[in-house]
Amino acid sequence: MPLGKPISRSASHFVRRLRAPTPFEILIALASTGAALLIAWGLYAWLALANLSLIFLTAVLTSAVLAGSYAALLSALLGFLTFNFCFTVPHFSLAVEEQEQLLTLLFFLLVALVVGKLAGDSRQRLLELSEARLAEEQERLRSALLSSVSHDLRTPLASIIGAASSLRTLDAQLTQQDRFELLDGVLSESERLNRYIQNLLDMTRLGHGDMKSERDWVAFDDLVSSARKRLGSTLNGLQIKQHWPDDLPLLYVHPALIEQALVNVLENAARFSPPNGCITIEACCSRTYKAGKSGSAKPNTDDTSTLLFSVTDEGPGIPPALSERVFDMFVTGHEGDRSRHGSGLGLAICRGMLGAHAGQIHASQGPAGIGTTITMSLPLPSTSEEADNEQ
Repeated sequence: MPLGKPISRSASHFVRRLRAPTPFEILIALASTGAALLIAWGLYAWLALANLSLIFLTAVLTSAVLAGSYAALLSALLGFLTFNFCFTVPHFSLAVEEQEQLLTLLFFLLVALVVGKLAGDSRQRLLELSEARLAEEQERLRSALLSSVSHDLRTPLASIIGAASSLRTLDAQLTQQDRFELLDGVLSESERLNRYIQNLLDMTRLGHGDMKSERDWVAFDDLVSSARKRLGSTLNGLQIKQHWPDDLPLLYVHPALIEQALVNVLENAARFSPPNGCITIEACCSRTYKAGKSGSAKPNTDDTSTLLFSVTDEGPGIPPALSERVFDMFVTGHEGDRSRHGSGLGLAICRGMLGAHAGQIHASQGPAGIGTTITMSLPLPSTSEEADNEQ
């Protein structure tokens, strides 16, 4: 009697693990076996019986990869019956006359069951591993976000509180210049805080696909001027050089998105620039011609144009290993979110905003290996698109 309980529990546990195949598993098994039957039937005149069994074994593996162990086992049984019914003598019967064919059938069933079970279990382990990695990545992003919020919200708030406290408690001892500097600090830190919160909101909206592109015509000059004005004191003490032709075409974009992308790139350049450093903004138009009927490259309404614009600083530069990763969320270099250079959201948002306009962004070394150049591109509407937009 004492031995009966463990056996009973084992049996009940085994029974609980058994379940009926789902409709999807049945469909996959039927489809893969049916495909194997068609292929084997077409090759029946050229292949030996043992080689034909490999086609049904492939169907078992396909079922395991697509739907797991249950589908693989079902496909193995279906393949055994189909193989027996259609390809062994006598045909269209489950009887087997030749001993060699019977051995082939039995070996096929054994191998199919074992391989199908192993492949299905491997698929399940990979799925569990993928879920674990996803959970780990989500936890890493959550931790990085908390660290970012802790640093990038607390730092400007501490500065604002400190300046406001000084204005309140030391008002009688402060000169007009002191008050101006404290108020200027409150303003600049408030603007910094506002930009950071805007980045968080934009990143959330981009991640959920809620950023609508309400496009309008805008000049590149106006975007740069507006971005510089928004940055305000952040650019103080830096030389800003601008180089682009006067006849740049208008952009048909969401002005707020592209302006925010420029703000993020310029702020990033300002943070890494040395005192009295130089930031250079350049732009040009690149046109791609398509060959005409005569074979020569001539402009036509199908030609595509791209606006290329870049921001170059004189900072320490970006290591080659990070030249692409800097556009991922929360990647800011070896110092991470505790550095003075921000949270690592700005460039990630730039990629999303430019991507919403079919544009691109990448980082490279600055001229002579000094600093960093962030190059962005936006496609310009063709002649036919301009006409449609104007209508």
